[in-house]
Amino acid sequence: MNAEFTKFQGYLRSHGLKMTRARELVFREILSTPGIHPNADEIRRRLRAKKKEIGLATIYRTLNLLVRSGLVTAVDLGEGHSHFEPDWNETAHGHLICLSCGRVQEFAQAGIREAIHRIGEEKGYRLDKFSLQVFGFCRDCETNRG
Repeated sequence: MNAEFTKFQGYLRSHGLKMTRARELVFREILSTPGIHPNADEIRRRLRAKKKEIGLATIYRTLNLLVRSGLVTAVDLGEGHSHFEPDWNETAHGHLICLSCGRVQEFAQAGIREAIHRIGEEKGYRLDKFSLQVFGFCRDCETNRG
């Protein structure tokens, strides 16, 4: 986690900004919830439960900084607002999202990154980043629908 904070501090410094308490708390909250994909309001609730009061506007500004720094990715889970996760630049992964209950399950599959880049090349693009969300019905909801 210290390496991520060092990168974020470097990004802030290069843009004439400082590591504030609010920025640190928001970043720590995202790093401490792998696989959860919190949105801004969820981050505020989690911090409030820890007796850390930060305004929603400050949280949004911090999230935008984190996304621009490349340390956090905004993910569209089909709810009309962004959710956030650390961008570890590790194994490419996607998200399976249940259209009924909203459950989100991460998945990684060998060859995803290569397949996406191959598609980009075929269409004349040099890809920088990609995000993969797959929508459907989880096993529990599909059973209940049947």
